[in-house]
Amino acid sequence: MIELDVRLSKDEEVIVLHDRTLQRTSTGNGAARNYTLAEIKEFDAGSWFGPSFASERIPTLREVLQLVDRRKWVDIELKSDFLHREPYGLLEKKVLSIVEELEFTRHVIFSSFDHRLVGTIKKIAPEARTGVLYNIYRDFGRLPSKLAGRVGASVFVCSKIELTRSMVRDARQHGIAVYVYTLNTTANVNKMTDLGVDGIISDNADDVVGILKENN
Repeated sequence: MIELDVRLSKDEEVIVLHDRTLQRTSTGNGAARNYTLAEIKEFDAGSWFGPSFASERIPTLREVLQLVDRRKWVDIELKSDFLHREPYGLLEKKVLSIVEELEFTRHVIFSSFDHRLVGTIKKIAPEARTGVLYNIYRDFGRLPSKLAGRVGASVFVCSKIELTRSMVRDARQHGIAVYVYTLNTTANVNKMTDLGVDGIISDNADDVVGILKENN
């Protein structure tokens, strides 16, 4: 599965970008929401990684899904902008429209730290697979069944340093899958598989697959 983050440009196009601002991973500066898609496409988003990637640009969700072409599942994390409150349902409807148009519905899970967005996705498309991301500052003390249950999600996503046995046990008892991030070492992968998690999010997918094959 490929995990990515989406947000809106100034002209309300769905772009794939983790940060609210552009400067960490591109030659742009400031909030992505302040630029049109055409303007965003002018920025170099590859040179930070290596000179040979200088021609890379920030992609749209449509471009990524067309490239993947249903060969893999995609975890689409919806990002809410705390400094630019979107009209109710705008991002969710835009994302769903693209996913449905490209016939990707059966190959996608929608997730977010903003559980309201997840709830809206389920209201618009009850058949959608959704997940809630755990925010320790806001969600501390709440178990997966509570957080996922109130918005109809079937997946609970949590950081490796925040996940507890009681969370996994509660999720198991309520039929909720547990995904954990970000596992980039053998020790972390082994610890979480021992806990019984269902999904691993990693920057080193090939290494993780190798570890899992060795364990099996």
